[in-house]
Formats: sequence, C-alpha cells, structure tokens
Amino acid sequence: MKKQINSHSTKVASGLTSSQAIEFVQARRTAFVARFIVLREAKRSRAHRVIEAMEWDEKTTAEVLYDRFREAFINNGDNMMPVDRDLRRALAHANPSLRHFIEEYASRATTSFIGSLYDYEKSNELLFKDGENPRLGGWRMPDQLEKE
Repeated sequence: MKKQINSHSTKVASGLTSSQAIEFVQARRTAFVARFIVLREAKRSRAHRVIEAMEWDEKTTAEVLYDRFREAFINNGDNMMPVDRDLRRALAHANPSLRHFIEEYASRATTSFIGSLYDYEKSNELLFKDGENPRLGGWRMPDQLEKE
C-alpha cells in the first residue's frame, strides 16, 4: 500500500515547479504527522519519546517519516500490528486531505515533531472551547519537550 501511495504522489508532484514540489512534500508530510499524532494520542509507548525528539528537513517525505516512526516502534519492541495499522491510516489520510488542504498543510509544515505537536495544540484550540480540548495522552506536551 505504501508504494501505491508513493507512486501516486510522485506522479502528482512530477508536473510541478521545484517550489511547488517542495510545498507538496511539506503538505503531505504535515497531513501524515497530524493524523499520526491523533491516531496514537491515547496510546503510550517509549517509542513516542524517540519520535518526539525527531527532526527533519523541508524535503523529508511522509514515507521517510513513516519508516523512521516504524523503526522507533520496532526498536522499542512494540506490538507492530496496531502500529502498522496507524501508520498506514495516517499515510493514506495524507493524499485525500492534501487535495483539499494543500495550502493549509504547507503553511503549517514543521521540521520537528515538537513543532507538529504545537500545531496540533493550535488546531485543538481552534476546534474546541476552553477546557474542552483533548489531552495528548501518549505524547508529552511540546513545551515540556522544549525544556529538555
């Protein structure tokens, strides 16, 4: 499934200018990470601590992060069935979301997981009233991570 999504993305990105292609990569990556945060927010794993410390550059693809996130869970000895399901769902979410929200996702692109957690908090603040937004659960708060 991952290869199908990747080949689809390559075909879409091939007709773009270099700046549009980078924007496309950033938007897909942002959509993937945002969905992954939501899918794993109620689950706890030491692999989350490794992922929270990850950084990447503006050209890092969603597929590269998929592999890096998966490796963190493998190295931690997690049960891979639910992890793989969540990773696949997050990656599959990136393409349909991207068609509608490419500019939004590209403008929210980060180069770290901490930055993605801040984006997640900001999105929740816009969606929920004060005190009603969900807690991260499996993820630490981004301001805590920055202090470390």
